[in-house]
Amino acid sequence: MRYLIIFIFLLFSLKSYGITKVYNLIDEKLTIHTTNPLTKDQKNKIEDILDNITAVLDVTDSDSFVSRFNNLEKNSEVSAPDVFVDAYKVLNDYNKITKGKFDPTAFTLLSKSQKVKKLNYYLKSGVHSRCTSLKNIKIKINNVFSKKEKCTKISFNSLIYGKVVDEIQIFFDSEKINAYAIIFNNVVAKKNFSFSEISTLKLSDYIKEKVNFDLINNFGIYELSDNLYIHNINMKDENLILNDEIIILVSTSSNSNNNILANTLNLMDFDKIKNLNNSEVKIPIFILYKIGDMYNFSYTDNFKRFLSD
Repeated sequence: MRYLIIFIFLLFSLKSYGITKVYNLIDEKLTIHTTNPLTKDQKNKIEDILDNITAVLDVTDSDSFVSRFNNLEKNSEVSAPDVFVDAYKVLNDYNKITKGKFDPTAFTLLSKSQKVKKLNYYLKSGVHSRCTSLKNIKIKINNVFSKKEKCTKISFNSLIYGKVVDEIQIFFDSEKINAYAIIFNNVVAKKNFSFSEISTLKLSDYIKEKVNFDLINNFGIYELSDNLYIHNINMKDENLILNDEIIILVSTSSNSNNNILANTLNLMDFDKIKNLNNSEVKIPIFILYKIGDMYNFSYTDNFKRFLSD
């Protein structure tokens, strides 16, 4: 009788959540749900995707290309792989869009300390004025990079989760896998999976009340975490943004854009965030924020279709 109960439980679990695979990656968990088991070749391809991206962009790996670039001597040149070149261009674009508020070289300061008091000290010091600027990174030809200052360091932690999800989703679609959910930190891509079936995803109850996540297939979300990242530092205003009373959700077809845009909106002026109800903003964005004891929300016109009834 006991074995029958276990068997029935397993059948119910597989029917509800399919097959789940968890990878420990970049100090976070990447979770993949599929209704049918992946083949050995498909699993190997996923491993190749993860190895390729993390070997280039993962700052937690001392042997990665970005770590070697961060340790590069002043004015030394190095040829960068395509993954680095493409990701750098995205970071550079968002640096321009935010008029310098978002700057991936904020990692220069984070690499010295994760403590708020020390980071505030470094933001007012010569380390910041000399080392933290994308202008310190030079590109020759298309893929040859150098640094004006040895101390300048860069991180892709506002983009890497979305990049991983993008590549796996592209692979799944090419394999005609018709039901999947890919969850990496604060980035989600799903197809023919309901929100309730993504058992590893935890979101604030407030946002779950307002948004119908069954209608959203791709999104990135910003919530303040215990760790500090480059998007917690407003480089233009030279201050830390540590607001635990705001949640930002972005839903476009690009997981990389969802990831980095949700994070860079964190650096916007609060008054602008509260006034997102603008038909000129074409990107689906939803923001939940707290004033006093009251929660309020704002969203763009293109997000209306995702709201709960």
